[in-house]
Amino acid sequence: MGLTAFLPLSVSGCADLSSLPLSPPSVAPATQPAASLKVDASQIPPMYRRLLAVDLPAVVRVAMARNLDIQEALQRVEASRGAYESSVGAIFPSITPNVTALGIEGAISNPIGGIELATKTFIPAAVAIQWIINPGQVAYDIVASKRRLEASAQQEQAVVLETARVAAVQYYDLVLAQAHVSVARQTMNEAEELLRIERLRLKTGTGLPADELRAEAALAGARQDLLTAVKGFYDASVTLTVTLHLDSTVMLAPQAGTMKQTTLVREDLPIDDMLVTAVRYRPDLEAVRTLWAAAQADQGATVWGGVGPQVQAARTFLTPPPAHAIVDTMYRQQKYVATGGFNWSAATFGRIKSAVANVKIAELDLDRELDQVGSAVVSAHQASLTAAKLIPIARQQVTSAEEALRLTKENLKAGTGLTIDVLQAVDTAEQAQLRYATAIIGYNQSQINLLAALGLASTAE
Repeated sequence: MGLTAFLPLSVSGCADLSSLPLSPPSVAPATQPAASLKVDASQIPPMYRRLLAVDLPAVVRVAMARNLDIQEALQRVEASRGAYESSVGAIFPSITPNVTALGIEGAISNPIGGIELATKTFIPAAVAIQWIINPGQVAYDIVASKRRLEASAQQEQAVVLETARVAAVQYYDLVLAQAHVSVARQTMNEAEELLRIERLRLKTGTGLPADELRAEAALAGARQDLLTAVKGFYDASVTLTVTLHLDSTVMLAPQAGTMKQTTLVREDLPIDDMLVTAVRYRPDLEAVRTLWAAAQADQGATVWGGVGPQVQAARTFLTPPPAHAIVDTMYRQQKYVATGGFNWSAATFGRIKSAVANVKIAELDLDRELDQVGSAVVSAHQASLTAAKLIPIARQQVTSAEEALRLTKENLKAGTGLTIDVLQAVDTAEQAQLRYATAIIGYNQSQINLLAALGLASTAE
């Protein structure tokens, strides 16, 4: 039942969507969840020289202004506009100005009616206007190029939305990487404190050498984990700088503050409405539809170019020839010529066959894009639902793990606990904190992906 509203559009591939509302629907919830994640000021040393603190709005703004994919998409629109203007220009005749030097030597008539041997040079300036057109082919070429111009503009919109989505997701990856570093540093501090306690117990005769060695091993592992987490943070920063077209030696870090669980698409929105919305508002899908129409126009242009009539006309304007009498037959000018006819070739059948196949390929591309749009919506929606269920469970895990760690430390100090218990409690608390951060960040990422899958990312604040 969830696909009943989606199937009629996907089967037809090019169903008339004009009856659907033009303004994007509101999918935002009335209230926001209360869960949040504290983002501390970065204590990670810069990779080289500079550190730049950024937040999500700043990342999106910079991506819109500097991203190379967006700039390339804009140039593709200009290229398509040039092709469209060229196809329109094919309607008009071409103008060919030229200058010709004409030298004549031999028997030449003179003004008094006689003939004499002489050499004459004549340099006429001429302008030729030529018009060669296949009306049907030109008309279909204009339609095809117009459709491709529209498709390039729609693809540019899709690139903008995808760039914003990628930049936002990568920003959250950066936040998660910093959370990994923070937890790894906290774990290292816990390991250092545990090692201090074990050495103190060993000096007082209440500890065991094995416990000290175990604490040293745990500290060495924590230091390795911290270095690995810092490297992961550096990688996330470099990835984001590429999207923003910034210097990769500049280390980006999330601004300190509180990152809230943010719902962009309300949870009670039916999947039917989501699918229909995506089919209507995804600019990349609209671009594929437009390219399908362009392929149909190309087919018409190929048919008319092969079997349709052609018209040729030419008119020449040049200085009059030096003819003074009827006997000056060597000086003649062709003023104009007009021809109408056909140019039939056996190669036309192959071109038409290729054009028909290209239309079929465009239809398959449209069906494939529809499948991808539907799967993207369903996948993002399920990811969002799963993350929403994980957050309260992860929060409870953090509360329990931190309390268990506190009690285990007290037991160790009181002499009723073991070092191995503390190490296990530290590891459990670390995993709980990472799970909670991953749940909130994953939820926000899934909401961004869902909004982008619906084609409504531009409506988000």
